[in-house]
Amino acid sequence: MPAQGPALPAFFALAGLVATAACDTAPALIHTIHTDSAGISIVTSAAPQWGPDERWTVDAEPLVEIGAVTGAPEYQFSEVVAAVRLSNGDIVVADRGASELRSYDAGGNFQWSAGRFGEGPGEFESLDYVGVMAGDSLVTHDATLLRAQVFGPHGELARMFRVAITEGAGEGAVADKAVGVVDGLLVVRLLEYGDLDEMPTGIVRWPQVRLAALDLGDGAVRSLAVLPGHEGHVRIDGDRWSHGRYVFAKGPEFAAAARSLAVIDTEAWSVSLVSPRDGAIYAVYRRDVPPREATTALLDLHVDGILDLLPDDAPAEQVDLVEQMWRDRPRAPALPVLRSIHVDATGYLWLAPYYVAGAHPPPFEVHAPDGTWLGSVSVPPGLQRAFIQYQAPYMEIGEDYILGVWTDDLDVQYVRQYRINK
Repeated sequence: MPAQGPALPAFFALAGLVATAACDTAPALIHTIHTDSAGISIVTSAAPQWGPDERWTVDAEPLVEIGAVTGAPEYQFSEVVAAVRLSNGDIVVADRGASELRSYDAGGNFQWSAGRFGEGPGEFESLDYVGVMAGDSLVTHDATLLRAQVFGPHGELARMFRVAITEGAGEGAVADKAVGVVDGLLVVRLLEYGDLDEMPTGIVRWPQVRLAALDLGDGAVRSLAVLPGHEGHVRIDGDRWSHGRYVFAKGPEFAAAARSLAVIDTEAWSVSLVSPRDGAIYAVYRRDVPPREATTALLDLHVDGILDLLPDDAPAEQVDLVEQMWRDRPRAPALPVLRSIHVDATGYLWLAPYYVAGAHPPPFEVHAPDGTWLGSVSVPPGLQRAFIQYQAPYMEIGEDYILGVWTDDLDVQYVRQYRINK
C-alpha cells in the first residue's frame, strides 16, 4: 500500500509539535528563525522582512478587463468560478452558469468556447474549477459527475477521469472540491462521513476531510492525508440527524500550485507544506498570532455582511429569517486566526488573515518559499476574495499578476488581470 501521510488527528498535531520544539531551542527572535526537526524544516517568523520601499504593490487599475452588461453573449458571465492565464497570455474563463470554458487573447478578445450542460464527454453538470498543467493543457473538475477532464489549449477534449480513490484507503470518501494542480496532479478535497451509527454529536469536527491527488496521466487517485474537518453542530433526534453551522468555525484549508501543496488549520497561524505524492510534511511555517475574542459586535458585523449578500429585492420575511437563523446558531468563543491560503506561480505563500463577512478584507500576508515573512500586499477593492481558497471564484496569482473576478455595483461579473509590482 502506498504511503498515506499523517492521519487524523496526527497531521496538525505533528505540525504543532515540531514548531513548539523549534521554539524551545531557538535563539532570540530577530526576524525569522530557521531550524530543523526530524527532517522537517521549521520556520518561525517574528517580524516582516520588507522595508518601506520593498513592499510589493498591485496596480489600482486592471491591465485587462473582460465582461459586459449587454452585447455579445460571449462577453457576458453568469457565474465565473475561475480564470487562468496560459503561457502566451491567453485567458481561459470557466463559467459554471453557461457550463463552458471561454478563451480570450491577452487583450481580452474572445477566441473560442468549449463545453455545455450535460453528462457526455466535454460536458459539465457542475463546472466548478479550471486549472493549467504543463503545455497549457486545461484541467476541469465537476463535483456532480465526480469527474475531471483535460482539454488542450484550444479547447479540444483530451481525456476524462473519474475522481474516486483507487490507491490506498478512503474508498467511501465523497469528492467535494478541487484544490489545485501541482506537479502533474489534481489535488482534491473529499469528505468522509464514516459510520453514521458512530456519528459524534455536539460541536465537533465532522465530517473528516481527506486530501487526495489525481494523476493526470493515468487517472489513479491516491490518498494523501485525513484531517479534522470544519467545526459544526451535529444533532441526533431519534433516527434523524442534522449538521448545522457553528459561527466562526475553525477548520482546514488548502492551496496547490508551483510544485507546492500547502495546508493550514485556521485556528492558528501555521502552514504545513505537504508532498503531493505521499502526503508527508516536509516544512512548517508559523507565527505567534493570538486569536481575537468573538464579541457580539463582531457577530453583528458578520450577520450584516451576510444579509448584504441577499438580493436587494429579497422579501423582508426572508431577510428576517436569515438573520434570526444566524443569531440562533452557536458560536465559537474566539475567531479563527486565518481565512485562507494561496500559492502563487513561484511558490510564494499568500495568507489571508481572518475577517468577518461584513468587514473589509485585510491585505494578504506574503511568505517566501522558504517561509520567511516578507510583508503585506493589498488587492484592489471589488476583486472578489472567496472565503476559502478553493471556493468560487478562484483567484490566480502569477509571477507578476493577479487574475480574478471583479463585481460592479449591479453584481455584474468581470474578469480582471492586475499587475503586481515587485
